[in-house]
Amino acid sequence: MLVSFAVTNFRSIRERIELNMIKSGLKGLNSNFFKAPNKKQLLKSAVIFGPNASGKSAFLMGIKALEYLVLESSGWKPDETIDPYEPHRLERKYASNPVRFEISFIANKLQYDYRVSFTSQRIEMEELFYYPNSSKTLLYSRLAGKDIKFGDYYKGARKTLEKLLLPNQLFLSKAAENNVDVLLEAYRFFTKGISVYPIMGDFYENNLARLYARKLAEDKGSTFSRRFNALICALDTGITSVSVEEVDWKNYNFPGNMPEDIKKKFQEDYKYDIKTSHPVFDGENAVDNAYFDVQDESAGTKSLFAIGGVIIETLDTGGVLVVDEFEKSLHPSITKFLIQLFHNDTINQNNAQLLFATHDITQLSNDNFRRDQVWFAEKSEFGATKLFRCSDILGIRLNTPLDKWYESGRFGATPIINDVDFLIEMQQ
Repeated sequence: MLVSFAVTNFRSIRERIELNMIKSGLKGLNSNFFKAPNKKQLLKSAVIFGPNASGKSAFLMGIKALEYLVLESSGWKPDETIDPYEPHRLERKYASNPVRFEISFIANKLQYDYRVSFTSQRIEMEELFYYPNSSKTLLYSRLAGKDIKFGDYYKGARKTLEKLLLPNQLFLSKAAENNVDVLLEAYRFFTKGISVYPIMGDFYENNLARLYARKLAEDKGSTFSRRFNALICALDTGITSVSVEEVDWKNYNFPGNMPEDIKKKFQEDYKYDIKTSHPVFDGENAVDNAYFDVQDESAGTKSLFAIGGVIIETLDTGGVLVVDEFEKSLHPSITKFLIQLFHNDTINQNNAQLLFATHDITQLSNDNFRRDQVWFAEKSEFGATKLFRCSDILGIRLNTPLDKWYESGRFGATPIINDVDFLIEMQQ
């Protein structure tokens, strides 16, 4: 469960900005929040609106960057560059400052607060707290060039891990790799508790299609298979069922110089094809079925295969799903339906959460979101991202038409189009 996430000095983000999932004192839409193990009420979803290049993607990419650091840094070699170091470049004094990420989350009923700052060459600061008895307790604190400070609740290797730890590696990653029990739940949040898709492009869609093809093939009677079929068929795609068939490689000609191990890996990765079934009509009567490869379906249907499968998995596990451009190629009605799955107490029994950015203004209505679920991103005159919550804006009443106010520019965070010079140039 995500409690909050904050970013400082990353891409278009200069000063610290934070988004939190904690319910405010506002009333209404009770199915849009839940009581968490830390006794706080957390929101099931949050949405970020804003014009192009306002920093929505930068903020969500920050979550992906932190996930990447945690999962990958333990394997980095000495002097290897920390790739996610992308400081704000439009203010000179920030261009060489550390990037800083802060995240609070709940794993196995305990809240963790994790903070890390880094440059291109080393981790400058890293610290992890948790709440074993409802009070904030230090697990460890690390500053570059100094010995790690351990809290009383930390149990596990200390000096040995410190000697193994490189300046560009996270202690959390190294400790989890060495099976330090007290840190494993925090580490697992990044491996199993959160899924981040900052850009749901063709690369992610194709990879997810391969993943779901395997899941459908290897356990056709699974809960996932039944729900995936039901979702795809329910959303007016014209599809009556989804099936999988194994690829016949006999007539496929691989390049003659392709190594055998690479050929086998390719065949294993692409072992199954997803097939969609559509009814064939004779007049008004359905008389047969036609089967299509999923790659022959519309862009919207392919997007639905990717995002639909991810949503089903997130709902099943009670995880956190982070997606940029959530509405990609989807009709607004389908987008709304998918969002409402998270707000449905019967379907979302594990309190899964959705955090996403979108340009789809039709979703910004009072029956979709509470005002504390809606965030706006915009850039200052100096090119730095600002993030603010709708519920913090003064003068908004309960029945304020958020979509109309936003479209008219009353909240800000809308594109300012200066077309005078362009129109003059077009007339030359």
